[in-house]
Amino acid sequence: MSSPTSRRSPLGAVEPAQPPPRESQLLERPFITHLNLRLDPTDADALAAAHQVLGLQLPLTPNTTAAGQELLAAWLGPDEWLLLAKHHQADSLVTDLQTALTSHFASVVDTSAGQTVIRLSGPSALDVLARGCALDLHPSVFPPGACAQTLLARAQALLIAVDDTPTFDIIVRRSFAPYTAAWLQDSAHQFGLHFPASDTA
Repeated sequence: MSSPTSRRSPLGAVEPAQPPPRESQLLERPFITHLNLRLDPTDADALAAAHQVLGLQLPLTPNTTAAGQELLAAWLGPDEWLLLAKHHQADSLVTDLQTALTSHFASVVDTSAGQTVIRLSGPSALDVLARGCALDLHPSVFPPGACAQTLLARAQALLIAVDDTPTFDIIVRRSFAPYTAAWLQDSAHQFGLHFPASDTA
C-alpha cells in the first residue's frame, strides 16, 4: 500500500535561509484554520450564538480583531469576519457554527485550503511593508489588534498587527503566496530575512 500524500503548504516548510537577527523573522504559518463567517450584526441572538461557540465576541468596530485563547476573529466588513484557529479545527468549528446559527441568516465557509499566513516581525517590518503598501502602519494609527484589507505589492492581502515588536500577519490567497513571499524576500533582503529559494520559486 502506498503511503498517504503529505500535506504541503503554499510555501512549503519555510525556514530562514540563514539565521536572521534574533528579533526578526520572516516565515509562513502553515495549515491554520481559516473560516469566513457572515451574519447580520444587528441580530443579537446570532451574535450570542456565535459567541457561545467561539468563546469571544465578534469585533463590530471596522478594521479590528478580537482574540481568544485559541482563535482570532478579524473584521472584514459590516457582516463578515475571518476566523483563524489552530490546525485541524475547521470541521468542528464549521459544524458547531452551522448548528448554532441554523435558524439565522448566516453562512460559514472553510477557506483554509485557499489562504496562508506569512508572519513578518522585527524592527525592519515597517520599512519592508512601506515599500509595497500605501497604508500608514505606524503603531500610533495601526496598533496591535488592528487589521486592514489592502494591496501589498499589488497582491490582495489582509494585514493584522499582532504586537508592538512590531509583528504583522499577512494573509494572502494561495495563488498569491509565492509572489508575495518572493516580494517580501526581496524587500527584506538587506535586513537578513530570507525564504528558501526552493519554496518561493
